[in-house]
Amino acid sequence: MRRRPRGPGGASEPPAARHERRARGRARRLAATGAGVALVWGALGALGYVGGWQLHARDAAGTLVRAERTMARRAGATVAHREAGAPGSCVVSAPRTGELAGLLVVPAIHLTAPVEEGTSDAVLSVAVGHDPSSVWPGATGTAALLAHDVSYFVHLGALHPGDTIEYETACSTITFTVVRSQVVQAGTPLTDSTGPALVLDTCYPSNALFFTSQRLLVWADETGTTALARPPGEPMPAAPAVPASDQVSYQVPAPAALVAQGLTLQQNEAPMGTMTLSGQTSPGWEQSPGPLDLEAAALEAYFGGLHAMAQTQAGWWNAIAEPAVAPPPALRGATVTGHDSPLDVTIVSTHGAPTAVVLTTQLTLSGGPAPGTYDETVTAVVHGATVLLGGWTLRPA
Repeated sequence: MRRRPRGPGGASEPPAARHERRARGRARRLAATGAGVALVWGALGALGYVGGWQLHARDAAGTLVRAERTMARRAGATVAHREAGAPGSCVVSAPRTGELAGLLVVPAIHLTAPVEEGTSDAVLSVAVGHDPSSVWPGATGTAALLAHDVSYFVHLGALHPGDTIEYETACSTITFTVVRSQVVQAGTPLTDSTGPALVLDTCYPSNALFFTSQRLLVWADETGTTALARPPGEPMPAAPAVPASDQVSYQVPAPAALVAQGLTLQQNEAPMGTMTLSGQTSPGWEQSPGPLDLEAAALEAYFGGLHAMAQTQAGWWNAIAEPAVAPPPALRGATVTGHDSPLDVTIVSTHGAPTAVVLTTQLTLSGGPAPGTYDETVTAVVHGATVLLGGWTLRPA
């Protein structure tokens, strides 16, 4: 059975309905203390989950570095304003949708992520999103921060009670302590806290690339706030360096004629399975848009190979495959009439850098010299920022 790629909150929701639901959530908070806040995810609509990432994830290359530098510039301007006209005060206004708000730092899982306002695909492709229907961290009530499970929040399930979470802005660092984790059904309302609290929200299980009906919530209570206290004129500290390997934007050297065939997931719908990270991987890269960006490139190489062989275009194949890699004979002139099992993705890394992506599925071929159902394994190799087909095996199922 063919499945649509999932949106970050499960099933798609019409924008009007989503807007109305958020408005009701805001009204409930204004009407009474402790009213529930709806668990909101930005919908990807027809693009789907991974398909949406393919459109946006490459814009995320180096986002963490840029975000931190932007935050430092903003902080410098804020401190200058404080010195000039408002001694002792530091105010960060509520950011607009898609605008950097701060940094989320979770030492226990080595996570440092930019936080932006909003939960749309464009935001979640590059950052952790703040649910606009919830309060901001540090205010009375429950602040909700959301991210993709196979991106910034891939290791969220490793947090335990007592672990600390920090939310940094230009003015202060707010510290929270984890009190519990729970798995709930999508759409379960969040109860507003009577004090400052934080919930981190992602899809469950954390390695799923398909529609999921459950969400992982990590709850934390505020335990302290540290205000910035720098002498007049002292600059913000430099942003921590992010390894170059964590900023790669992966590309497939497909010729224009092959690209015109449509190589993205939304153009070649397939049932997605799970993502596995294997080998020595950089924690910073694991918890970033990098894995999904690499997966998107591997899928482009995969679909490119299918299109090239369906039309017996050897030149197209040669452009996206390593020189010694020949296409399986059964693919020549054949078309895929169905992916019969979820397409699972394994990213293999060595010495902290990804070296290959392995795709496994079962598919049915029609036409060509040997139509039938096959167990398929495709390996895409990573050469810096370039992704090429490095192996393709078909075994009769």
